[in-house]
Amino acid sequence: MMMGEVQALEAINVAGDSIWGDEDETIVYAQVLGQGKAVIFRFQRSHDSLPESLPSRIVCCYHGLEVPDGAFTFQDRSSMRSALWSAIATVWPDCIKDPAIANPGIVVDILPGEAKEIVGRAYQEPLFDQYLALLRDIQPSDLVAEDHSPRILDISEVILLEALGGRGCSKRVHFEDAGKLSHFVFKGIDFQTYLQLHDDDDEFARTTADVWRRSTKLIANMPRHPNIQSPPRYLVSVRDSNQTPVLVGHLSTYFAGGDLGNAIEAANARKSQIPLKQKAKWCHQMCLAIMHAHRVAQTYHMDIKPGNFVINDQQNLILIHWEQSGAPATTLAPEADGTWDVEEQGTKENESPKLVYTKYTGPERRNMPEGGGRESFHVWNVFPEWHASCPKALELAEVFALGKTMWMLLSQTANNFDEVEHPDDVQVTWEGETHPPSHWVEIVENCMKIDPNDRPSLDNLVEFWEGEACSFKWQASSGFEAARFNLCRPS
Repeated sequence: MMMGEVQALEAINVAGDSIWGDEDETIVYAQVLGQGKAVIFRFQRSHDSLPESLPSRIVCCYHGLEVPDGAFTFQDRSSMRSALWSAIATVWPDCIKDPAIANPGIVVDILPGEAKEIVGRAYQEPLFDQYLALLRDIQPSDLVAEDHSPRILDISEVILLEALGGRGCSKRVHFEDAGKLSHFVFKGIDFQTYLQLHDDDDEFARTTADVWRRSTKLIANMPRHPNIQSPPRYLVSVRDSNQTPVLVGHLSTYFAGGDLGNAIEAANARKSQIPLKQKAKWCHQMCLAIMHAHRVAQTYHMDIKPGNFVINDQQNLILIHWEQSGAPATTLAPEADGTWDVEEQGTKENESPKLVYTKYTGPERRNMPEGGGRESFHVWNVFPEWHASCPKALELAEVFALGKTMWMLLSQTANNFDEVEHPDDVQVTWEGETHPPSHWVEIVENCMKIDPNDRPSLDNLVEFWEGEACSFKWQASSGFEAARFNLCRPS
């Protein structure tokens, strides 16, 4: 959203979170964060009367509906968003005083009042019961390791601070524990997320809930590694009408340093270079995390990109977001686009087996939920298939993603990747202010070879970057400024 659109909210110290519409194109929802609460507002179109009312105009503009008169909509979407946030700012002071706002499932209806005024009326959203039904069967044992007894917090104990963006629900929060205010990230399926995903059969909402449950359990049971996020210690629940708690999320560690993508953008904004020493260390830690996932945890990540490596207080990278529900177009390997099958075939004696890829020509196949996108990789996800049938192909697909991510770091490239819809839209170049060592460029480009058989293994990458990181430690301890960067690489 543009800065001018939210001026009315900023004036009352409230933050606009998101705007979304319903499947029937009759409603627009918006959520704001303020005074530690997340409040959802509803704008509903009036079919029989008041076509010029603010709620009707917002719905018509948001959904792009045909109207007989320009007075029934807005000139553009920016004007619509400004009017929406201004309306919420108008009713916010009265709404936040209403005790009902704190109750789960409450939505504030924006209604036209007299003399073109607007009013806000809190109501219990009927879809809240469907939301709870989606999550009611989730148990603590589904989210944590078997030998762990987590603390379960009620949602009312959690103070919401800001939305963090990204796939699914992710918000920075804090809560008071033993007199100490602790900061965390809430992950899960809150009511806002459900309303955004809800449709007639709720297939996508169910899939999203299952992804949260499965990914949280994956982290809980994964052997620990310093460059992989730790499992949650706190679960979050919402009480239904019978005061029975229903688990809706968990709290993960909050890293104030942000993620690698933020670090690249910040350095570019300062027109500065991230030191080569830091880049070598971060490339090494990326490779360590992915190798641990494949070789020790016997799994995969699937969403390798700078935004999923956060930076802790010691300037180390931590790999997060294990949803395994969709690969990013920015780093997806070309052979993993859903149109290829693969098998490992033997070659001559004493030679490693070779991966042979075959273009799929059979009937349409789908293992991804409807509504995820039209590209082939949104329809057929090869990652779980190859995990079961050809782990080597899966590893080399992730090596490609690592290569793209390391290129973004080494070249300090971070340009609107959220808008990329297909892997071919990302062009790898080494132009600009950065000048990484030539052998760094070579190994990163090898990771992105079109033929996966020509790419290095994870073992190769870990060994290489361990040597590069070690060379800087050697320089620091000896006080000698070496011209080369591979002084302590294993021979």
